[in-house]
Amino acid sequence: MSKHLNPLEKEFLIHQYKLNGQIKLRAFCAVHHISESAFKSWLKKYEEGGLEGLARADAEIRSVLPEGIDRTEEAYKREILRLRIENERLKKNYALVRKADGQTAYVRLKPKNSQS
Repeated sequence: MSKHLNPLEKEFLIHQYKLNGQIKLRAFCAVHHISESAFKSWLKKYEEGGLEGLARADAEIRSVLPEGIDRTEEAYKREILRLRIENERLKKNYALVRKADGQTAYVRLKPKNSQS
């Protein structure tokens, strides 16, 4: 059964799957209670469009913008979407870290009120 996850959570799971090259897709999906077809779809969208691809940015922008609108307005709408996703990331207490090999990954931060 597929969960309803926001784009940031989907991206986080994709990164987790890619980091562990030894786990099979079926096992990974079973552990996270995600259907294989949904996860494959997320992978494809992420490969094609990154985080915006997961958010279905193109479909949202095309439905909002009438024909003939200057592309700079589309760029503003993409930036708004990117900022909304970033805001969601911050609310969920994720940090974006850059690894030694140059790749980026999301890690969940400990709550501020934790004493450990």
